[in-house]
Amino acid sequence: MNTLSGKRVLIVKLRYIGDTLSIAPVAASLARAAPGVRIEVLVNRGTEEVLAYDPHIHRLWTYDRRRAKAGVRSSLGYHLAFFRRLRPRRYDVILDYTHGDRAAFLCFLIGAPLRITYRDASRLSRLLMNRVVDAEPIDFHIVDYQLQALKLLGVTQFDRTLKMTVPAEVQQRVDRLLARHGIGMRQTRVAIHPGAGGPLRQWRPSRFGAIATRLARQPDTAVLLIGGPGDETLVDRVAAHMQAPPAFCATSLGLLETAALIRRCDLFIGNDSAPAHMAAAVGTASLALFGPTWPHMWRPLSPRGRVIFKEVPCRACRQEHCERPEQTCMDLIGVDEVWQTVREMLSSGPTGPC
Repeated sequence: MNTLSGKRVLIVKLRYIGDTLSIAPVAASLARAAPGVRIEVLVNRGTEEVLAYDPHIHRLWTYDRRRAKAGVRSSLGYHLAFFRRLRPRRYDVILDYTHGDRAAFLCFLIGAPLRITYRDASRLSRLLMNRVVDAEPIDFHIVDYQLQALKLLGVTQFDRTLKMTVPAEVQQRVDRLLARHGIGMRQTRVAIHPGAGGPLRQWRPSRFGAIATRLARQPDTAVLLIGGPGDETLVDRVAAHMQAPPAFCATSLGLLETAALIRRCDLFIGNDSAPAHMAAAVGTASLALFGPTWPHMWRPLSPRGRVIFKEVPCRACRQEHCERPEQTCMDLIGVDEVWQTVREMLSSGPTGPC
């Protein structure tokens, strides 16, 4: 793509960790189409680690939502300093994958001759941006949906592989940590992450505990129970339902350390959450349990990924409350069903393409 060679492109995604990781294929596809393009990315602070070592991204910017939403005076000062740093970059193209008012306003003030958003973005976004992608999100996986914007730039060959680069020093540090816990490379290692972005997307801790117990009974198998900040109580509840302590338990690992740990596992088990996408991005087989969200849009994009999902009538709800509290979509996923899938994945190795 000679028209993009030498151009500056800013990709904006002010969302959560998994959303941030999902734009890696956009950067890879741009870099492949135009080797001379300069790709910069703007994401929410706290999500940047998943892209920190992406070889296709030349610079990573972070937006501090806490400071941006502080008092009026503080917020104005933060945004003024923010624009003074980014506007002189003179971007040629801005791709906004956030679709909200705040991101659209930021993109407009940062400025670029070509500012791309989507038809389902906010009204303000469609007003402030000057090119609109005509695509329905429900028709695509999120990665493929985001790649549609590149067609406006003349890019038609896509690299939809989800990849996350873990530095050697981080991997070595995690390897030493596992060794200190007596977890060897010859063991079967299974990571279980019981957290999710909301309670309606979480499988019950007692059920995760039942799966962990069955795994721990298998010969030479280590269960690694992990969570993020704020998951301490949830992880403790899963451990309490195990008949023996997990081989490893942690809720304080950083994103890169978590990815390094998952990379060393034979299988990842969790809900529809960022670590499930991280598992796909580091090449680990994953089993993701889906409830109110659409798997065809949000499943971990991996040839070694499996999903369990119950298609109830109220699927794709807003996740503010459950219309079926007596039997939620997550409750419909049984322990025996998950266990059967886990056994199949551990015995058969890589699964078919997703």
